[in-house]
Amino acid sequence: MSNMSDITPESLIVILDSLKADYVAVIDQLDLNTPISAAGDWNARQILSHIIGSLNRVPIHAGYYLANVSPIPITFSDPYWIEAWHDAPIQAFKAAFEAAVEGNKALVRSLPSDVFWRVLPVTSFGELPLGAFLMVNYNDHIRGQHLHQLKAFIEVAQPA
Repeated sequence: MSNMSDITPESLIVILDSLKADYVAVIDQLDLNTPISAAGDWNARQILSHIIGSLNRVPIHAGYYLANVSPIPITFSDPYWIEAWHDAPIQAFKAAFEAAVEGNKALVRSLPSDVFWRVLPVTSFGELPLGAFLMVNYNDHIRGQHLHQLKAFIEVAQPA
């Protein structure tokens, strides 16, 4: 989205629906045991755990906006590791991801318009309205930074 006026609750719901479809398509093809490509990279379980954890933290961050309390604390490079992910089947990741997306859709729908445009300082990002913060999280972070990482695991498992 090129400018702030393009960000609406409806546009965020469209992005979340698109994220859900794109990730589910990848998850359905993913082998959680595909080896990482380079030392220091995250494995598929860690990437999935990270994005699920990121989606689960969004309501916490939104709560800072709702309470008008700043700054919004952001954690970077955290795989949000939950011990159960170590052996969880792919269906567990898929169910948790879908539930997190649906929870975020409910959150977006529930936000009062004055809070949607409330501006607060966000750690490492500066002043952002909640709507822009959500766009960055959903579109730039979850889609832009991590979807291609999971797709790479499919390409390794199924070379062209």
